[in-house]
Amino acid sequence: MERKLLVGVLVFALLVSLMPVSAVSDSAPKRIFVQIDGPITEDVLNELKANGMNILYVFNEIGFVAGTAKDRDLKRISRLKFVKSVGEDTKVYALSETLPSESPYGFGNYTWNLDMINVPTVHEEMGYTGKGVYIAVLDTGLVPNWRDYFEEDKIATEFARAFLAANALTAHYNPNAWEADTNSHGTHVTSTIIGFWVYGAYRVSGVAPDARVIPVKVLSNYGFGWSTDIAAGIMYIADLYKEEVESGGAVLPPYNETNPIVISMSLGGPSLSPIEKYAIDYAISQGVFIVAAAGNDGEAGMDYPGAYEPVISVGAAGWVGEWTAQAWWRTLDVPEDLYEQVYVTDFSGREKDGQDLDVLAPGSWVVGPYLAYGAAHPPYWAQGVPGQYYYLGGTSMATPHVSGIVALMLQKDMEDNVIDLNQTIVEGILEDTAMPITWYNASVMSPAGVYENITWGDDAVGSGLVQADAAVEAVDS
Repeated sequence: MERKLLVGVLVFALLVSLMPVSAVSDSAPKRIFVQIDGPITEDVLNELKANGMNILYVFNEIGFVAGTAKDRDLKRISRLKFVKSVGEDTKVYALSETLPSESPYGFGNYTWNLDMINVPTVHEEMGYTGKGVYIAVLDTGLVPNWRDYFEEDKIATEFARAFLAANALTAHYNPNAWEADTNSHGTHVTSTIIGFWVYGAYRVSGVAPDARVIPVKVLSNYGFGWSTDIAAGIMYIADLYKEEVESGGAVLPPYNETNPIVISMSLGGPSLSPIEKYAIDYAISQGVFIVAAAGNDGEAGMDYPGAYEPVISVGAAGWVGEWTAQAWWRTLDVPEDLYEQVYVTDFSGREKDGQDLDVLAPGSWVVGPYLAYGAAHPPYWAQGVPGQYYYLGGTSMATPHVSGIVALMLQKDMEDNVIDLNQTIVEGILEDTAMPITWYNASVMSPAGVYENITWGDDAVGSGLVQADAAVEAVDS
């Protein structure tokens, strides 16, 4: 696999998760959702309020109301004649993995991760770049200086939203909350999809560089959120696409044709909330495509919603040549024959009973913009120029690779002005064209120069390593 000349300067750094810890009394309100039997009328909402519920979201299409209530009010709410069930909201986290401390290395137009899954072949030989496809990144949003990294026309600002009911003032009264992120997780994920500029000097390619990204902020600046916020983001995109279809393509530019939407979720939690399940099912039924991370819990199993069968789930793989005794991979070439060249990261979620792992994608040492020092405080090597770039790992990093490949597939599918693909067909193509992982150990050099033996089993590989060119080739246009 040919790799282009590497230029530039880069560091990678420790990714620190900032999780606030506070004591919560038994009388404090908790996040809940209520499933309603019948239409959600004003009388229903008023009765919920009268029984102690502070309403944050109303999901008419799937029959849920979400909000907060105290423990003492839950029994009364559950006994209301129109209430089918009451559930407690689930906490959901961004899924990026801690990496070693900083050290400078270079990168170029195509990075190892794109090379390993044959993205350059799709761009240069097949001519597909994701044009006409929208990818909704449900994450932390974008950092305030996102224009330092991305072309403005590649970010669909007119459709960007924030759903943060835990901080209703920010979500409802600050329309720019989606671009006020200080976490950087969503920015790094976005960069894998559409690529990014390095100090305005040159551009690193993405999987689908001509797709348009819709930033949907469903995670706080601390990198966590709630299943009701996730559901709100999913429902927003599903209804947006429903409107696009019903209008004959008059909502999403370019007009006069229906432009598909892929939802990319580099997030997860320990269980699938019913409200999140209903939202996913609704979105898929409307024709939206959903890709989600497998989670970073390794042998403990997968996270949700990635483990939910209808979702296209993505585990994290790496290349044994990421580090060598001589230098970073920039001195090497990703080989055409990847037999025993691919390994499964130890953090990638393994498939347990009742869980569904579909494919693997590069999720170790993926480079992208990440503001560990903050937009206003560039590191010393940047010479005062805002913009920071880091290698991060996690199934969060693997997921946007597959979201981008789905966009490439959809661009080819749209050539006859009809979208023939659906979630089930796309998942089947990705699995059928993936490269099987038939070996179960690899010797991989760490950044410290020490070889580590990494092992895994059948539960870690799904259908294998996704292959962009084979997946696009398999689409009947």
